[in-house]
Amino acid sequence: MREFLKTLAAICAVLFIFTGVPVLLLFNLERRAFSSATYKQAFANQRLYERMPGILAATLSTTISQNPGMVPALRELTVEEWQVMISSLLPPQELQAMTDQTLDATFDYLNFRSNSIIISLLPVKARLAGEAGVNLVRQFLQTQPPCTVEQLTQMALGLLGGDIALCNPPVEALNLLAPFIQSQIQTINVTFPNEIALVPGSESGTPQDPRLELQAVRSAIKFSPFFVFLLLITIAVLAVRSLRDLMVWWGWPLLITGMAGAVIAMIGSPIVGWFLQILILNQGAVLLPPVLAASIGETASAVASQMLVPAILQGFIIAVFGLIMITLGVILGRSQRYIITYR
Repeated sequence: MREFLKTLAAICAVLFIFTGVPVLLLFNLERRAFSSATYKQAFANQRLYERMPGILAATLSTTISQNPGMVPALRELTVEEWQVMISSLLPPQELQAMTDQTLDATFDYLNFRSNSIIISLLPVKARLAGEAGVNLVRQFLQTQPPCTVEQLTQMALGLLGGDIALCNPPVEALNLLAPFIQSQIQTINVTFPNEIALVPGSESGTPQDPRLELQAVRSAIKFSPFFVFLLLITIAVLAVRSLRDLMVWWGWPLLITGMAGAVIAMIGSPIVGWFLQILILNQGAVLLPPVLAASIGETASAVASQMLVPAILQGFIIAVFGLIMITLGVILGRSQRYIITYR
């Protein structure tokens, strides 16, 4: 019976090693992978803040094209044209601030602190209402094909009220159109949305909430350390009959698990980053707009090593603790043999 219990304890020790390593890695990944601060530095390092005009352009193009009350000229703009306009209007500092707000809103949504992802367009509207807006429209018209006679006629009528044609007028006409452009911009600003929803508001906790599946996985990861701790308790119940037994039966699994976890965390960040990228792109595509999920997914490899730094430290601590226990077990074993021999 004694040997049978030891065999079961050995099986539990092997299970502890094979489960303890992934638990150590995944537990630390879960703690950092769902924090916006983790990605802000990666966005700066990989120049992904420059991707924000594309995200705004894709969302604005869809939103405005579906809004019948919007100025017709805006509804005709392509995603590429929107992207050029946004890049021209907003300086890098404001683009970064908008991106940081978007990342905060995204992870507030994923962490159930809000039920939508909203981007404020007030900085865009403020820039559009000023001199930058007039210059932008002038530059944009100069990139269009030359105006036809019919379009020039439309512009002339536009001075009396109407919409400006999307074409490149002569320089003289463009100068005359400056007041009209300013009035058109004011009209645009009135109908221009104050914010856009990357993810519309949804009722939290309903069966249709796409975050519930992800939340279940995260909850399992959070509670996984209790499973490996339970394995240690089982080993103690099955095989430990003395303090020396406890030191040996716990020391070796802790030493092997800690060393393996620390080594994998140090050299395995590319693999972990690849796994995290697959998770974000596949699961994130369900939760987030594809453009935003792709941008966040690109940071996975860059932040994997940053996420695993605590795992390296924790792995070494566990390994050192296991080594101390093994050493104490050896000392206790020698002491017991010395006492028996002495007697």
